[in-house]
Amino acid sequence: MLDVYNLSKSIDKKPFLSELTFQVAAGESLILLGRNGAGKTLLLNILATLVEPTSGSIFISGIDAFSNLKRVRPHIGYIPVDFEGYPELSVVDYLQFFAAAYKLEKQERTAAIDAVIELMDIPHLRDMKIGALSTGERQRLLFAKTFLHEPQLWLLDEPLAPLDPRGQIEMVELFNELQMMGKTLVIATNRLEDVSKLCGIGTETEPNTNLLGILNDGKFAVFNTIRQIQYEFKVKNKSENLKPNWLAELYLEVTKS
Repeated sequence: MLDVYNLSKSIDKKPFLSELTFQVAAGESLILLGRNGAGKTLLLNILATLVEPTSGSIFISGIDAFSNLKRVRPHIGYIPVDFEGYPELSVVDYLQFFAAAYKLEKQERTAAIDAVIELMDIPHLRDMKIGALSTGERQRLLFAKTFLHEPQLWLLDEPLAPLDPRGQIEMVELFNELQMMGKTLVIATNRLEDVSKLCGIGTETEPNTNLLGILNDGKFAVFNTIRQIQYEFKVKNKSENLKPNWLAELYLEVTKS
C-alpha cells in the first residue's frame, strides 16, 4: 500500500534523510522510533506530500504520490503533534468545514459528522469552541476530522503523548481496529513505552503485522517486524527469553554515535 524507494531529503545541502526504502502493506502499522531531530516528523511530512523529497519515490495505493497529488491526497490522513488554528470555530463547525473540503455531499454531511462525533466520544463537545478544548480533546477532534474522508493511509505524530492513561488505552484499541479494517498506519514516537503500547509487546494479542523502524542519523538503524527483531535480539544475546528492558538495550546499541 505504501512503497518508498531511495527516499532522501537535504535542507541547505545538509542531509536529513538518506536513501530510505521500505514498504508497509494494508493492515500493517509501522512505528517510527527515534530521538527528537531524528527525522520522524520530516518523514511524515514527506509521506503526507507536504514536503517534497530531494530524491526518491513514494507510491500510495499504487499511485506515484508527487506526480499525482490530487489523486493521492484523498488516500492520506495526517494527524500532526500540534493542533493549529481555528480557535473561534465550534467543534461541529470545524467538522462541517472539513466535510465540505473533503467534498462530502451536502445530504451526507450531517450523518457523517454525527457518526465521527459519536465514534470519538465527543458529543458533549459539539458546540464548544476549539480554543476552549483541552489537548486530549483536540486530539480526539483531529481523529474525528480525519475519519470524515476515510483515508487508507494514516500518518500520526506522537498520537499518545497528549492523552491521559484511559485515552491512551482507547487510542491503541482504535489503532487495532483501523488495522483490522485494512488501514495502513505510520506512527512516530520518541518514547519507548509508546512502542510497547502500540505494538502490544508482552500481550497475548501481539500482532504479527507491526513493523518497527528506528531512525538514526537519517537512516534506519533497525527495520523489521517486531517479532523478527525480538527473535534476532534473543539469538544475538543467546537467550531464550527477552529481558523486560530489551527494547531500551537495543535502542542504545543501534544508536551509538
